[in-house]
Amino acid sequence: MWCLLIPVIFCGKLHVYYETKAGLYLMLWWHDLCVRHTWIGILYIIVILALGFKFWWRRKKLTDSVKRFYDSEEYSSKYVIKVFPGELSSFCTGCIRPVIVIPESISSDEAGVVIKHEETHIMLGHLWILLAYDIFRVLLWPNVFLHICVSFLKRDLEDICDTVTIQRSGIDACDYGETILGCARNMMQTRKKLGCEGGMSFAWDDSYTILKKRLERIVARKVYNPKILTIGVVTIMILVVASVGIIKANSYKRINNLGIISSICYTGNNQKIYADTDKTVVVDFDEDYIYVDGKALLEQYPEAKEADGWFYISSGGYYKIPGIGGGGGWAEINAKEIHDGIIKLGNHTDMDIWDRIIMWL
Repeated sequence: MWCLLIPVIFCGKLHVYYETKAGLYLMLWWHDLCVRHTWIGILYIIVILALGFKFWWRRKKLTDSVKRFYDSEEYSSKYVIKVFPGELSSFCTGCIRPVIVIPESISSDEAGVVIKHEETHIMLGHLWILLAYDIFRVLLWPNVFLHICVSFLKRDLEDICDTVTIQRSGIDACDYGETILGCARNMMQTRKKLGCEGGMSFAWDDSYTILKKRLERIVARKVYNPKILTIGVVTIMILVVASVGIIKANSYKRINNLGIISSICYTGNNQKIYADTDKTVVVDFDEDYIYVDGKALLEQYPEAKEADGWFYISSGGYYKIPGIGGGGGWAEINAKEIHDGIIKLGNHTDMDIWDRIIMWL
């Protein structure tokens, strides 16, 4: 079910906004509001930066705290194991360099269980999932459901980890449940000391009712078939990728090239702007030059044959929905320099690196 968030990221509403009266009214209303009150957009960006800094700072503080713990000499794992000198509920943290933290007072039997549990979290990519979710809710912070659902996501990840750990390690379900209860007693103290929200804890800090349901699911756990599970995961991934592909195929283009469409303005007749949509005047252009048919240009502006003035010709460019555009180039020529035949004019392109970044985005 959580995989449905992936295609939702790509599933916009521009067709609804631009192709229905209600959607167009809403879009124009919101656009007009943001234009008249620029503080709305600024506030949106400020909150993104503030939330992003908050999550980064919280993870940095946790990482710095973990670095100060000493390495375990008694327990081994393919991941680094740190020992906390006091009471604490075990947890893992760090996407690139995962670390498992266990309390100094933990018994050997409990340590074996919690280390396998945290190894499963890391192996299944749960730390990366939490990081991606945090980024997702920072960018879309006005959606309150994303913030509410953090606890539900962690509960599901814990349930998955419990099932996989018990089956892969052959741990007795009752012993596993007793270990959870023992670690849960120290959870509140763990939160206050370190702030482990950026990691995965062995006993998720939740209400008694939720912990009770978790223990009930552990006791009622059924053995799963790894082959069927693999087939199910592959099927879901194929469906997710296919749904994203279908959405993209039916969406507006990211960049719409204006092509050869050109606009011509003459200083001797400022009231007239000629849009050359059929390549009559501007026959072609490239990054360096714009090629103009001089005879066709004078046919559109006969008053320029015996006059002195300047032609300004723009060509190319792109537009994006909603309402973003630019690019292209422009050229200029004095009316006295126009002659029959193709005239090659220097193309002044004002695209810099920032324009190209905006175009790519």
